[in-house]
This record gives sequence, C-alpha cells and structure tokens, in this order.
Amino acid sequence: MGNILVVDDERSIRITVKTFLEDDGHFVETAEEAATAVAVLQSKPMDVVLTDIILPRVSGVDLLRQIREIAPHVQVIMMTGEPTLETASESLRLGAMDYLQKPVSKTEILKAVRNALHIKNLSDERARLEAENRNYLNHLERLVEERTYALVQSEAALRNRAEELSVLNRLARKVNESITVDDVVQYGLGEIVSATAPDLAVFFLREEADLLPRGRYPQELNCSWQPNKVHRVGTCLCGLAVTEDKAIYAADIQTDSRCSLEECRRAGFCSFAALPLRSGSEIVGVLGIASKLPRDFKEHASFLEALANEMSIGLKKSLLYEQVRQHAQELQTSLTRIKESEAERLMLQQHLQRSQKLEAIGTLASGIAHDFNNILSAVIGYAELALMDTPNDSKSRNRLALVLAAGERAKDLVKQILAFSRQGEEGLKPIQIGYSVKEVLRFMRASLPSTIEIRQRIDPDLGLVLADDVQIHQVVMNLCTNAHHAMIDKGGVLEVRLTSADLGPEHVTVHPDFKAGTYVKLTVKDTGHGMDRHTMEKIFNPYFTTKEKGVGTGLGLALVHGIVQKHGGVITAESELGKGSCFDVYFPAIQKKED
Repeated sequence: MGNILVVDDERSIRITVKTFLEDDGHFVETAEEAATAVAVLQSKPMDVVLTDIILPRVSGVDLLRQIREIAPHVQVIMMTGEPTLETASESLRLGAMDYLQKPVSKTEILKAVRNALHIKNLSDERARLEAENRNYLNHLERLVEERTYALVQSEAALRNRAEELSVLNRLARKVNESITVDDVVQYGLGEIVSATAPDLAVFFLREEADLLPRGRYPQELNCSWQPNKVHRVGTCLCGLAVTEDKAIYAADIQTDSRCSLEECRRAGFCSFAALPLRSGSEIVGVLGIASKLPRDFKEHASFLEALANEMSIGLKKSLLYEQVRQHAQELQTSLTRIKESEAERLMLQQHLQRSQKLEAIGTLASGIAHDFNNILSAVIGYAELALMDTPNDSKSRNRLALVLAAGERAKDLVKQILAFSRQGEEGLKPIQIGYSVKEVLRFMRASLPSTIEIRQRIDPDLGLVLADDVQIHQVVMNLCTNAHHAMIDKGGVLEVRLTSADLGPEHVTVHPDFKAGTYVKLTVKDTGHGMDRHTMEKIFNPYFTTKEKGVGTGLGLALVHGIVQKHGGVITAESELGKGSCFDVYFPAIQKKED
C-alpha cells in the first residue's frame, strides 16, 4: 500500500476520498489548498497526489508544476468537475499520469491510485537498479584501476575490438540502407579510411575477366596511384585474390614477385592487402588497400575480411537493384513501344478499312450512276417532248412538269455520286482558297436565320493550294450547311477560320495521312447539338445521315472526305453532345502568297 495526499477545497470530497483509500489499506493525508499540500510533501514522503484542478489561490496545474520541482518521482492524478482540453493537455504535458472527471466513483479512484502506485513502484525499482548499476560500475572502475599493465593492454585490445565491431555495425547499416553501387562504395571507403587510415583504398568491380575501378581514396586528382592498364583476374595481387578466392597480403610489394603491375611501385607504396568481395558463390569485386610505410595488414586480417564481407553484401544487393531497375526501364520502354505500335496499327487499320469501303462504294456508285444517267436522259428527254405537245391548260402538263423536276433532282444526285466516286478529271491549279471561303460565307449569311451568328477569321497571308476551285467551294458549302442544320432549332454560332499550320513529324501519330510541312487549315465550328462517339465513327460513310428523311442524302461528308483526299489533304472532326462540332481540313500549301 502507499502514502496518498488528497488535495481538494471541498471538505466532503476530501473525507470521502480519504475513506475510500484508507479502506483500501493506504495511508492518507489531506490538504485544502496548494500551500498546505506543498508543506506536506516537504515534510513527509508521498507516493501519489490526488488533486483537484480548481483550488483557491493556486490552481491544481500550478501545484503540479511545484510537485515536479520538489518531488519529481511522485505520481499525480488530476480531478476536475469542469474539464477542458487546455487543462487536460497541459496536465498531461507536465507529467500527470491520469485525468479524472468529477463526480468520480470509488472504483475509478481506487483503480487510478493503484495504477499510479504500480508506476511509482516501477519507477522506484528502476531508480534502485540504476543506483545498483552505478555502484557496480564504480566497483568495476576500481577493479580496473587495480589491474596490472597486462590487464590494461588487454582492455586496450578489447576497446579496439569494440571499435572494430562498431565500424562493422555502422558499415552494415549504411550499405544496407544504400540503393546504388556508388553509394555503397562511398560509404565503404569512408568507413575503411576512418578505421584503417591507409594511403590508398580502391574498389574494383568484376566484369567477367576484367576488374574495373569504381571508387578510390584519395580522389583521382590527388592520388599518386594512376592505373595504366586494365586489371584482370589472375594478374597482380588484386587479380590473384579473385582466382585464389582468399585475401592476399604483401609486406613489401617492391620485392614481392606477385605484384606484376608497376603502378603501385611507382606510386611509392610498400605494404598491400587485396580482399576478395564474395557474395554467396560469386566474387563481385576486390578491395585493395595500401600503405607507403611498412605495415602488417595481416595482423588485422579478421577485421579487414569482415569489412570486405559487409561490403560484398551491400554491393551484391545494389548490383541486383541496378539490374532490376534497368530491366524495368527496358520493359517499360518496350511496353510503351508496343502500345504506340498497337494504337498506330489500329488507326491505320481503321483508315484502310474506311478507304477500302469508300473506294468500293465509289466504284459501285459510279457504275450505277453511268447507267442511271442513260435512263435519266430518256426520261427527261421524253418528258420535255411530251410537254411540247401538251396544251398549257392540260392537267397532264403539270404532271409532266413534276416528272421533269424529279428527273432534274435525280440528275443532280447522279452528279454528287460521280463527284464522290472521284471519276471526274478536273484540273488542279494553284489558288487562294480564301476567295472560295468568303464567297460561301456571303451566300450563307443571306440564307441563314438571324438566330445563327457567323464569325470568320481569314488570314490574308496564306500559302497557295493546288486545288479545284469548284470542289473547294463544295467542301466549304457542305461543312457550313451541316453546321446550319445542327443549329437550326436553337440557333448558335458558326465559326469559320482559315489559317496557316506548320506540322512536324509528331503529328503523324494523330492521322496516318499527315506529312510534315506547311498546310492551309480550314476550321468550321458550330455550337449545335453535337454527336456521340458512335455517330462520329460513321460520319464519313456514304449514305449515312442523322437528318430526317428527305432532308439529306448522306453523301455530303463522304463527298468532302473524297475531295480532301484527292487534294492530298486531311480532315479531322471533334464533337460533343450538347456542345457542338468542329471540323479541321488541312490542304498542303505549295508557297507563300507573294506581295
């Protein structure tokens, strides 16, 4: 049981808590304010203080500060009827072991006090053990002082061994934390130079039969050792360490026949040690250290070989990491190339399928159109002859006029089919397509309703295009007409731009027909109803239309696509439902406009 001090300005609480604790076998003192509590602590040893936070004159938190100064090992439990985050955090920061909220039950009080006593006992036990440990250390120091010179020498040897173990432990931690080979080598050089103070330390990494320097001390510019030849396995001391799979020590390389390369002798080194870096069954490299003064490196063989072993582990891990990283980069590059090739293949396949489809339909359409022209010639001719023989007031005359009008419409449709099939051999010549664009816009401005606004931007300084003026007119008219139909219900903005565009090799991935060079770019954009992805895939197909029956033939965009291809150009389209569509047409420019 323990000595408990209860501090509370409420007498009833002091009496109640004291009764609870005394019934539990504790010795209890009480105080109604901080000053009395401090006096009790200074006169009697206490294990636990149970204090209210709100006290007259000095608060419980300030009392806790005073307790920490006069009796730092006493455990303090804070109580309050008005808990706040500020008082709770400050109390715990000052070392209170518990924080109770009033009203507090007997069970809570006893549990908190028992926990505090347990912690106090543990703290006292720790202090006792620390005192015993200090006494024991003092005893050992007295014993060390009484030992003979031989024991002092032994202690020095043990200290050296402890330092070596510390170096090994630090080196192991650093190389295992390192990822790259260069980091491992630099950490290794730092520890080896610090522990052995050589005049030269160099790491060789093995690549088949060659030993390649990867790091050295001192740095290359300040080092008298400059290798003139590639070190090879089996040659000189470092090479022998690999073939014999053991450390090679030379007391004086000036007279040692095993040292077959002159670079170390020219640098003025005397003693040398070559340590193989083994990882499993593989030797990944060699550590070489040298001294200009005679030195017995073999005397420290166990330490040096342990250093080499730790370095071997770190180097192997880093080499594997670099291999894995290189393979991962190669794999990522291969996957990227595969994805790009697959995307390009799919794009080319779709383009080829579309071209083949258009070519097949065009061939079929042209054949049908020629035959249909012959039929139409007879229908139109005989209708005109019949009109000549029919009185003006005859009902048959109106009917024949309708037949003739239908024949003329069919004749226009045949012209579109022939244009789509690209059977015409119209001549191409250098033109400024800006004139055709302006002409179409003048016509559209007269025919569009007032709910549709036309915005145009035509660059006056554009290159010439080798083109057929009539077909360019058809392209612009078809695109503007489609934009008109897309905005006919709600109105909107028709934007037409004609600009210059310089395309590089990177644009080839966007469309297979793109070639690097200068283009005249025609943009027709509307704010109409737009199209979904499924519709976009078919807009250039002949006879595909989203318009109502009788409004369109489905040949407009197919005709535009054919004309653009004939001119060596490219057409692209973007659209989003509810936001509108944008068509970009690229015509190869042949030269800049001359002043």
